[in-house]
Amino acid sequence: MENLRLIRRQRLRKILDEQFPGRGGQALLAQVLDRQTGYLSRCLNGDKPIGEVFARHVEEALHLPRYWLDGVQAQGRSMSTHHVALLERFDALTPSQQRELMEQLDATRKRNQEIYEHLRGRASPESTGD
Repeated sequence: MENLRLIRRQRLRKILDEQFPGRGGQALLAQVLDRQTGYLSRCLNGDKPIGEVFARHVEEALHLPRYWLDGVQAQGRSMSTHHVALLERFDALTPSQQRELMEQLDATRKRNQEIYEHLRGRASPESTGD
């Protein structure tokens, strides 16, 4: 449950940062959501958990897909606890550590693809002479 609360808070923060940036953005978002600025502030800083009713209200008021605030992705899959844990750990890294990790992941993915292609080529009937 704590992970869901974290996801909702992070997504609400993302909305604020991207759609209502700058001075007065929080007050404007609170107005759009028909809530007091203090209420929204408590939701954003974690003092007030974003419950089911408010989460659905945010999505409806901002014309977001249902359950978007819960971390549902565009292809309709929910984020697992492993996804959330990975994001939490990634966010705790410095920007340079994040770049380094991404480079390592890309290199590992590329190497795995090369191994797969190599093994696939060895297993094909054309390569065995059948």
